[in-house]
Amino acid sequence: MPKITVGLDIGFSSIKVVALNNHEKPVKLVSLGTIGAPVPGMASDADIELEATAAAIKKLFSAAKIEEKNVIGALPESRVFTRVIDDLPYLSDSELTSAIRYASEEFIPVPVADVELNWQVLFRNKLEKNEAASTSAVKNDALSSLSGKSSQFRGKTIVFVVATPKVLVNKYIKVMKMAGLNLRALETEVIASARSLVGNNPFSPTSLIIQMDATTTDFAVVSKGLILLTRSIATGGVALTRAVAQQFNFELSQAEEYKKVYGLASDQLEGKVFQALKGIVDVILEETKRVIQAYSSKNPQNPIKRIVLSGGGAKLPGLVIYLANNLGLEVQEADPWYFVAKDKVLRTKLAVEGPLFTVAIGLALRED
Repeated sequence: MPKITVGLDIGFSSIKVVALNNHEKPVKLVSLGTIGAPVPGMASDADIELEATAAAIKKLFSAAKIEEKNVIGALPESRVFTRVIDDLPYLSDSELTSAIRYASEEFIPVPVADVELNWQVLFRNKLEKNEAASTSAVKNDALSSLSGKSSQFRGKTIVFVVATPKVLVNKYIKVMKMAGLNLRALETEVIASARSLVGNNPFSPTSLIIQMDATTTDFAVVSKGLILLTRSIATGGVALTRAVAQQFNFELSQAEEYKKVYGLASDQLEGKVFQALKGIVDVILEETKRVIQAYSSKNPQNPIKRIVLSGGGAKLPGLVIYLANNLGLEVQEADPWYFVAKDKVLRTKLAVEGPLFTVAIGLALRED
């Protein structure tokens, strides 16, 4: 592994980069930066648009003074297919390959041959002849501590599956080459967020991470370093801005400023900004309730204890209180810098901008 690890998060509205020295303990921040993303950017397949994205990445690396060429990139959750498959019987490694390909056909809307399948065994439990369950030794089998001796886990294999369209992977490789970079690895935004916000900290409570980006909001339930449920909806910061623009007949730039300043403060501007945003925020709120219910129904012994807000949308004034009041759970803004050493002069700035870099930090914290 190189001494300097670089995480590159190409978002809809901005591109973020973080460089960490992973050879120090704790890992140390080397550099970071952000730049506006060209539109349509990665949403396009045209070379001219991809070249514009590559040019922005080059400019960002130059401004951040990052010379390392090997990078780890993030795939937008809305473009990949993830699922925790929890209805498989006990299977050996060799049996899993064919079983996962078959099971994946149920949630992947494209031919399995057109995607790259990756998976992580979360739990594997084999029934003995006397019906007593004994846990097999498998990599990352931390779910055994969550399941206890519940009969619902006997004779089960539980796997977290990620299916990535090959055309999407090839597009990212192409852009990196245009930018003069080497793509060392690709992973989903949710996986990166979970690493930076929870990691493998055994003392972290079971958490629901809500990653609020420009065009999507992604959900991930994480316990003991394992992702146990994921969900993504096509509602994000842009929808909130447009709601304010429509309410006041503003340009999007002015609406964005009103959103950032007033947010969900019902006592400001006669509550008009609050009313404009409430409908969109409630869409996210209702999906949050559905995610909690879906997880709780299968894991009653290990309830969600807190919600962590990440991404640009996490900075919306009043959002933490609004969700806490409606969900009855602890809600907090993300602190992806918790595992990272940084200079004192940067701490105040990073505390404010922290949630924006959650994905990029998680990518840079990857160890393999």
